[in-house]
Amino acid sequence: MMEKRKISKNSEFFKIIFRYYVKEWKLSILMIPLILIYGVTVMMIPLLTQQINLDLTNSTANTSSFLTGYWNLSWEYLVLIGIVSIVINTINTFAINYLGYLMAIRIEIDLRNKILEKLVRQDISYYSDKKIGELLTNVISDSKFVSDWAINIPVGGIISVFQIIIAVTMTFILDWKIALVGTGIFIVILCGFVFVYIMLVNRYDKVRQTLEKTNGNVIDRIVSVRLIKASGTEAYETENFKAKHVDYFEQTKPVASWLSLLFTVVFAGDFIISFTAPIFAVIFYGSSGDSQETLDFFNNTFAAYSLSQGLLIGPLFTLLNMSGGFASAGVASARISTTLQADSIIDFHYFNGIKIKKITSDIVFKDVEFSYPEKPEKLILPKFNFKFEQGKSYAFVGETGSGKSTIAKLLLRLYDPSNGKIIINEKYDLKELNLASYLEHLGYVEQDPQILFGDVFENVKYGSFGATDDDVVMACQKAELHGLIMSWPEGYKTVLGERGFMLSGGQKQRLVIARMFLKDPQILILDEATSALDNIVEKEIQAKLDELMKNRTSVTIAHRLSTIKNVDQIIVLGANGKGIVQQGTFDELINTPGHFQNLYHAGLMS
Repeated sequence: MMEKRKISKNSEFFKIIFRYYVKEWKLSILMIPLILIYGVTVMMIPLLTQQINLDLTNSTANTSSFLTGYWNLSWEYLVLIGIVSIVINTINTFAINYLGYLMAIRIEIDLRNKILEKLVRQDISYYSDKKIGELLTNVISDSKFVSDWAINIPVGGIISVFQIIIAVTMTFILDWKIALVGTGIFIVILCGFVFVYIMLVNRYDKVRQTLEKTNGNVIDRIVSVRLIKASGTEAYETENFKAKHVDYFEQTKPVASWLSLLFTVVFAGDFIISFTAPIFAVIFYGSSGDSQETLDFFNNTFAAYSLSQGLLIGPLFTLLNMSGGFASAGVASARISTTLQADSIIDFHYFNGIKIKKITSDIVFKDVEFSYPEKPEKLILPKFNFKFEQGKSYAFVGETGSGKSTIAKLLLRLYDPSNGKIIINEKYDLKELNLASYLEHLGYVEQDPQILFGDVFENVKYGSFGATDDDVVMACQKAELHGLIMSWPEGYKTVLGERGFMLSGGQKQRLVIARMFLKDPQILILDEATSALDNIVEKEIQAKLDELMKNRTSVTIAHRLSTIKNVDQIIVLGANGKGIVQQGTFDELINTPGHFQNLYHAGLMS
């Protein structure tokens, strides 16, 4: 299912591959003569076999037909032609596979790029009900499935159809009576194959969905391995994994039955087709005794006919190989299309919109009202007006759920106001701006610092990609991180691990502060940046944040007194959607009966 619209799995697969075959039209056109050459070389084998028989038996029967008549060539020349045909077929097969592999890689890379671009350009609410494991499967596994089978299925299918046409045509040319029976048997086998395949796919879809959920759960647990280790729940997770695979195993049983039946149809069909020629040759010609017709058939035609009819076996095995891939590619294509067709509820104007070179005036919240798109019925911030004056520092305080962090999200445009406007440079609605040009002037430090898998240079430069290594060193010195980094064997080239696995909370914050020193933003947003730190480390980090806040507009979301005491203005938010209930300096609020004083005396601002 897409966002409320059903997507056909197979149709999406064919839409995707059609688009890429048109895009890669040069490779597609080049495939056509290669497939034709394949067909001709395959057809040559039974023809040459018959010609060798005719030459060795000195027969000139059926000379009126070029295909089946005597070509008047000695068996030595015919063998040479056969060897040339085999060499051409071998080179041709290599070319088909090589070009197919190139196209598959291009499709995989392009699909991955499109999926990643779509995911990073989505609004933040898109991720509220998504598992990271399922998204990773979408990017890595699904794109690989589709790209692989985007070549194997069309090319394999065309070659199989071409081979069937050639085989059937050759059998009818060589002997129409046996061919009529053999073709009928092949059609019955093919119908049986299609029926079993349809039944298999219907059951495979359920298994695939269960497997995707299980894989997503496993990936999410691995991502949260620190929680597992800290909780000592390894045994629980091990049993949990086993339990989740029980359902997968039970759903796989009927799939195993139908898959076994599919193999049975193919292998039994192979045996039946192989045995059709000799059985019906005896039925149609065995009773003729030593007649010339019987002698001509068995001496000149039978071997060629058997080879021609044997060409029908290859397509069956190709279809068998394609069957599982087609089901997987269909599911993967539907999921890719669901991702690519999901529209962001916010237009970030990545490719258009108004670009700003600098924030030249105050940021104004005008009649702003907000509810999260995921829960539109719950009002977080009632209609209010507020002005962030340039160069001043602000702090938002209040109980959990009062909307403190929502202010930061609105400033970063992670969300748009449900109503009202955020005005930039006195005249622009934030919704009209090219978001990247606006965010160049904002810095964000949050409670859980975002550390990339990479070295120190890569992490500190993130968002300031034009900076030099020397600039990074200076920024780390300002954040008092340089000494620690130089104590590591690899120094600034040290890979920090997944999510900064090797760093403490305070070290992560220092690294993000170094990132901010390097970026030098006009507006700094601190979202409970020190709330997860102990008092000693918190004081050290706060000192660096205070230095970072100098001469720039800053917005602090906090509950600790030390982080807000010196700001120019404190804004107090009430719980349950009350919005702004007080504002003023610390000294004004602490001496005024009201919500802030209650928070302070209740120990919530300690």
